[in-house]
Amino acid sequence: MSTRPAADRFALLAAAGEVADGTLLLETTVARLLGLVVPAFADVATLDSISPDGELRRLGSRVDAPRRREELEAALLRRRPLPDAPVGLPRAIVSAQSQLLPNVSDEELRMIASSQEDFELLRALELRSALFVPLRARGRTVGALALGVGTSGRSYDEDDLRYAEILSGHLALALDNATLAQTVTGLERRLEATLTNLAEAVIVREADGEIVFANSAAARLLNLGSVRDVTAATPQELMDLYHVFDEAGGSLTLADLPSSRAALGEDPEPLLVRNVDRATGAERWLLHKATPLFDADGSLSLIVSVVEDLTEVKRAELAQRLLAEAGQELSSSLEYGQTLQRVAQLTVPRLADWCGVVMREGDGLRQIAMAHAGPDREFETAAAEVIRTGRAQLTAEVIVVPLAIADQPPIGALSLAMAESGRTFADGDLALAAELGRRAAIAVENARLYTERSEIAMTLQQSLLPPDLPEIPGFRLAGMYRAAGEHNDVGGDFYDAFEVPGGWMVIVGDVAGRGAEAAALTSLSRYTFRTAGKLVGDPIAALEQLNGALRELPRLSLVSVCCVMLRVAGGDASADLVLAGHPPAYHVCRGSSHAVGVFAPFLGAYERAGWEATTIKLEPGDQLVLYTDGVIDTVGQAERFGEERLAQTLRDASGATDAVRRIEHALVSFAHGSQVDDTAVIAVERWPGGPAAGGSPARGAPARSTTTCT
Repeated sequence: MSTRPAADRFALLAAAGEVADGTLLLETTVARLLGLVVPAFADVATLDSISPDGELRRLGSRVDAPRRREELEAALLRRRPLPDAPVGLPRAIVSAQSQLLPNVSDEELRMIASSQEDFELLRALELRSALFVPLRARGRTVGALALGVGTSGRSYDEDDLRYAEILSGHLALALDNATLAQTVTGLERRLEATLTNLAEAVIVREADGEIVFANSAAARLLNLGSVRDVTAATPQELMDLYHVFDEAGGSLTLADLPSSRAALGEDPEPLLVRNVDRATGAERWLLHKATPLFDADGSLSLIVSVVEDLTEVKRAELAQRLLAEAGQELSSSLEYGQTLQRVAQLTVPRLADWCGVVMREGDGLRQIAMAHAGPDREFETAAAEVIRTGRAQLTAEVIVVPLAIADQPPIGALSLAMAESGRTFADGDLALAAELGRRAAIAVENARLYTERSEIAMTLQQSLLPPDLPEIPGFRLAGMYRAAGEHNDVGGDFYDAFEVPGGWMVIVGDVAGRGAEAAALTSLSRYTFRTAGKLVGDPIAALEQLNGALRELPRLSLVSVCCVMLRVAGGDASADLVLAGHPPAYHVCRGSSHAVGVFAPFLGAYERAGWEATTIKLEPGDQLVLYTDGVIDTVGQAERFGEERLAQTLRDASGATDAVRRIEHALVSFAHGSQVDDTAVIAVERWPGGPAAGGSPARGAPARSTTTCT
């Protein structure tokens, strides 16, 4: 059953996490959880709660059986597990350990059954495999989950047990939150005080639309004088204060908002909208969330809306995206007239309704680019003043910034204007426009002069390497990087170290090629792997994500990587090491060093490749040394440096710093003439001091082999 697509399992975990937000009643929570598990992961499931004194209470059951579903679910709901059964749910609870019955037999069913009638009920479920998992939250067992498969033809294995244990964390949180929710009836006044002082805007309305509560944050967000002004208005009157758009720019009505969907009894997804105040032109990005609340008889009681102001976050995101796209355009061609026209088009309508660029030519000005969403605008007078003074101009509807490089007179001006949209500029827009003007000026000067790019390359190279290696609890790190060539062109080697779920990842990589293209590929590789690693916490899954990104590039892009996943659990340290087209790492311990890792294809070469993880047990003082092929390919007078010489160099290393120092000294002594490849080294030393570096192993592809110091 473990072959089920990972995306489905992640979706199940995500759905369980959403149920765990504590907004649902206990009965609704149980029904939602069992509805998620069956039939996605089980054919049969029961959920029990456990009181602090150990009493087991059956909360719900779910069976995927079209003909006898209600009968079987009712029987399971009445059923009470046998307390002293040698296997099954009570045993898993007492031992605090999950249980897997891979092949359920009649003998095991008789061990679990409390009577012949109970045995017949269990047989009627047609179970092939079963899982029993205790649910723990806040340091205690709060419930138990029993899962079975059979009628679907599926069966469980160890991977399914591990997945069920991960899922149990989400279910435990949901169950615990729902249980806690039942105790808040007497806390309504405290809740109202909390909502009143909450940073996010909260609006509560009756089923008929009347607003019965709003906090101060809602009044501020809506630009109204007081909370009373909010509660005195209808939802439509509040809506009419704004022009409202979705992320794509489409107009929205009140019926499109989550609050209106919730009023219909739906459970709507959050909706990000762009609001433009009709009175002031101020623009805000707001995340609307709404939850319907029902009475005991199932009738709609209240709709609770929470509105989060994401203006700063969204503006920063849009600004970075605009600058990135503009930078791509500015670097794509030496024809700066065409380039500036494309940049102007990028700003409309995302940043402004109108954009124009004029350049200084001799004693006059010439318009180079223009883009607009309405009638043409003329700002040559303002542009001339900005070019003369070098100072930007800002009004509510117009921004004019110079095209200038630091310490040089302006070569032109970028003008932005608001018109038909009714928007106005904010202070942050001026900084964005100024940065856009600066980048445009650099691109124009580069196109005009086509100057040497070595300084830019050096700056870019430094930006691709972490300035300092992080401190990893339980480990020490040391690194070295040397760019090849006399002019320090941008190299293709990179390394990184960052925290992920379950531990830390340390990587060394090498991209094919040199120069700017190699730098771009280096940046893509490093940050794609970093992002994927932080999300999935599994080196093989992160490699697959990077491999997919490389395969999507228009030309063949090859990257080699050596990745290590570091973990400390219960005082024992280990590392999962994966190679993708990369030389093996070296495990240095007890005065010896030996290569570790299973060689596998380069990233970017094949759609799928058999990357394998090697698990290495690390004792205090042990080191793992990762490096790029620039180390072993260093050219001497008659031969390459080679792996054997590297192993000899590391044999007596006394720590990470000493290992890196030994390699650097050996390369300097061995190298002859100019070198054609970059070199990067990062050494990891197991250090018993400090707190543990991580918890249980990440859930992912299992390691294929285990090594220790021999």
